[in-house]
Amino acid sequence: MKIKKFLAPSMQEALKMIKKEFGDDAIILSNKSVQLKEHPEWKNAIEVTAAIDKKDEIPSESFGETVKKAVAEKPEPSSISNIQFNTLQKDIGYINDRIELILNHIKYENLPHLPKNLQNYSKQLITCGVNASIANSIIEEVFTSLKGEDLMEDDLVEQKIIAKMKNMIQITGPVKFNQDAPTVVLVMGSTGVGKTTSVAKLAALYKFTYRKKVALVSVDSFRIAAMEQLKAFSDIAKIHFEAAYNNNDLIDKINKLKNYEVILIDSAGINIKNIKQLIALKETIRVSRADEIHLILNMTTRYLEIKETLKSFAMIPYNGVILTKLDESSYFGDILNISVEMDKPFSYISFGQNIPEDISLANRNELAQIILRGKYDNQ
Repeated sequence: MKIKKFLAPSMQEALKMIKKEFGDDAIILSNKSVQLKEHPEWKNAIEVTAAIDKKDEIPSESFGETVKKAVAEKPEPSSISNIQFNTLQKDIGYINDRIELILNHIKYENLPHLPKNLQNYSKQLITCGVNASIANSIIEEVFTSLKGEDLMEDDLVEQKIIAKMKNMIQITGPVKFNQDAPTVVLVMGSTGVGKTTSVAKLAALYKFTYRKKVALVSVDSFRIAAMEQLKAFSDIAKIHFEAAYNNNDLIDKINKLKNYEVILIDSAGINIKNIKQLIALKETIRVSRADEIHLILNMTTRYLEIKETLKSFAMIPYNGVILTKLDESSYFGDILNISVEMDKPFSYISFGQNIPEDISLANRNELAQIILRGKYDNQ
């Protein structure tokens, strides 16, 4: 990683310098106001520390070759780096997931007390990613609720399965807008889950569908590209945009926007293993006085990682979960697993890149049908 300090007359000028030297992938480590004797005319001088990962430091050999070489040279466990060890852990976790899936198939392949079509539905739910115990309980309840020839009617069986899943899925309903003050909505999530795009979709939804006077505030100064992406969108959509570089700045921006009906805050992406970042996010939420907080989850992520994310963000009392990238996922059983095992409600679902069309309020019936079909179809 390459780290450098930049001195500039303003934050905007500093960002231009950083982007010119490091590009869009630069991250901001810190910033502070300074007084420069050599530039007394810079009344708002600032020192910004930025960093960029140097791609040429990434080894060209494969991970397997790296591990083999490390074992051959130094058989001690310390010869494998933390990054390699984490990668190995993820690989082992993936293998365990596949073994569990196979065992579940074997376990529920032969249920003599159920008709063959119900056995097939059980396997179908498990294949779609629904936890085996949840899938089995749904099928058992359908079996006890239907009698005789009704059990052979696939349309009726599917209706019953969807109804059972629908009752197990939690949703938040629409945002509750304040009457006499701006409604502050903060969106948070791990790095790379589609947070900034979702914020843009929500802003367009509130403006063009709900006819609200909307303002956008980005506090994601760690990624220059994210802030510029949101600024570019706001210019096109004619939505007011502000950038806040610290919590004091955020307070000033929110006070400045008191005549708006909705203030949407795009928070910085979080590394869930970095407790300092989570604490900093919690302080940002306190300062923002957010009325609603929504957590982004990427549906292409493995369930073990989703559970880890939910546990990490448990220290923050958020209202609902926004599911993104449904159009890119192949397994939707985790929607039911999250709602049942993690006791979390859904607020919105996001799919595709079109703004504002590709976002909608979470609907229990729609989610249940997506799970059973094993695919998302917004046509």
